[in-house]
Amino acid sequence: MSQYDEEDYINEDEIPEFHDEGELDDYLNDEEYDLMNQVLPEVKEGMKDYHGWTTFNLKLAILDTDFGSKEALHNLRKHYKKKKNNVDNAMGNLKISAAPTPTPSPTPASLNKTKKSVPSKSTKDDIDILSDDEDEEDASSRHWVKEEVEEKIIKAYKRAAQPTKPRNPIDVKQYIDTQAKPHLNFVVLGHVDAGKSTLMGRLLYDIGAVDKNKIRKLKKESEQIGKGSFHLAWVMDQTTEERERGVTVSICTSDFKTPAANFTIVDAPGHRDFVPNAIAGVSQADVAVLSVDCGTDAFESGFNLDGQTKEHTLLARSMDISTIVVAMNKMDTVDWSAIRFYQIQDELMEWFKKIGYKEDQIKWVPLSGFSGEGVYKIPYPEEQNWYDGPSLVETLETVATKVNVESRKEVLDKPFIFSILEVTTTKKHDESILAGKVESGSIQPGETITIYPSEQSCLVDKIIAGREQEATSIAVKGDFVTLKLRQSHAKDIEGGDLCASVGYDIKSARKFKIRLSTFQMNRPLLPGTSVMLFRGVYEQPARINKLLTIVDPQDPSKVLKKKVKHLPSNQTAVVEIELTERRRWIPMVTIDENKHIGRVIIRKDGRSVATGAILEVE
Repeated sequence: MSQYDEEDYINEDEIPEFHDEGELDDYLNDEEYDLMNQVLPEVKEGMKDYHGWTTFNLKLAILDTDFGSKEALHNLRKHYKKKKNNVDNAMGNLKISAAPTPTPSPTPASLNKTKKSVPSKSTKDDIDILSDDEDEEDASSRHWVKEEVEEKIIKAYKRAAQPTKPRNPIDVKQYIDTQAKPHLNFVVLGHVDAGKSTLMGRLLYDIGAVDKNKIRKLKKESEQIGKGSFHLAWVMDQTTEERERGVTVSICTSDFKTPAANFTIVDAPGHRDFVPNAIAGVSQADVAVLSVDCGTDAFESGFNLDGQTKEHTLLARSMDISTIVVAMNKMDTVDWSAIRFYQIQDELMEWFKKIGYKEDQIKWVPLSGFSGEGVYKIPYPEEQNWYDGPSLVETLETVATKVNVESRKEVLDKPFIFSILEVTTTKKHDESILAGKVESGSIQPGETITIYPSEQSCLVDKIIAGREQEATSIAVKGDFVTLKLRQSHAKDIEGGDLCASVGYDIKSARKFKIRLSTFQMNRPLLPGTSVMLFRGVYEQPARINKLLTIVDPQDPSKVLKKKVKHLPSNQTAVVEIELTERRRWIPMVTIDENKHIGRVIIRKDGRSVATGAILEVE
């Protein structure tokens, strides 16, 4: 009992006067705290038809009746008025503003029975939820009517009940065994000016994915504005803003092939202003290539002096990237010094171990992205006589083979799940084009899929893949492809939405439980803390509703503490998160359903503060 000691009051049976819920919780011992949390939901449920109460009021009543739920309810109902029966009708008369993207309902079928202009079931749930929010916040701030006005009505789509067969069926197992080459998606990370885009431009040029005429053209254009050394970077940085500023802003993907494997590069921005874009890039990758500037003092500025090297590798670890290839870049600027190489390697390895990586998960390649040594086939100069390992491309081929073996089971045994990155409309009203990544399973033209949260079922008419954008007869886990859909409504689809096989349901919600692991933070997280939540390319404001339990990071099933008031740095806890933007719910899968897209990143005040594994979607 941190706030109250026995000497503070004469009668130990007398309940002291509490100023807020926090003081009340502090007063309770652990047994009473657990009992309160058992009784409170029952009392809340019993008071759902009454308004004006707060959670603090309920707790006081429960404590006053010695944790008797029935007696507490009896006393509470004497003091609070019952809600009017026509609350839903009153809300239905509000003019709800239309918008391009509707709010999904958990039960679209219920909307088919409603002809009047009334809120969907999700809107009624919002009223109840907002009333509970009001309990937790200032009761005088009654904004729920205004917020509901901004809510959008969903159009109820009819979901397909039975899957359709492919037009030209392909045996997936046979395809994997005989035709499919290993496919690796890797994200390029690193501090700004670490040479990421130049390195990837060099790789694509040396591999033959970019012809000499294009390189000559880019070199001429870059020289005209005084950036002659940037021509290789411009292979990846294609927008005017990126070329003028000399930094990558948005994520960019590019494909290339070698005799051993197929690859997709995700070039992520290194500047701290564009970390959200880097998160989107990391969420799409199987492996990370970390570009490190080995120049004098350059590594130190990106690693020690508030650079992005640490945050990027922490994001990679958080998003279940198990292998990092460290491209020790710009080694030509230090005359291929072995001393410099091993100095940086030792510092980085200490950091990698700290965040949970093992030595066999890290690969090291000395190279020069500008001149090409160590990237593909250009040999090292004479002064580099201390490294005889594989080049960057050879290292990636080896990793691709390993990843392919591990992901094979998720192609054959898991349902088709597709994360949408971009949506394009066509002239046909019932046709849309979705670009994205196959997260599990496989898909073939002629099959039907369901898109969440809009819950519309669409026919896959065509699958387009590769740099040449050629039609293909199948796409499997890990493939970046474009799906051309029929019987679809593009206006109700957004980047970040999920597609799945017919019969595999994905919940859409704005409240869910996650297992949150915090990074080093300036101040602890408290209930009610506002944060930004990232899942793939989704980014939405949210708040931490409840801190439920502290758990053992090595064994999350082991509860270390039940009574949690705040969450400090480097702790793991089960928490309840709620989206605070009413505009749209997010389709979510749990970590057990998909270990890749069942993860989120939490940022606050411009910094990544925690990573989360989704445990339960309400």
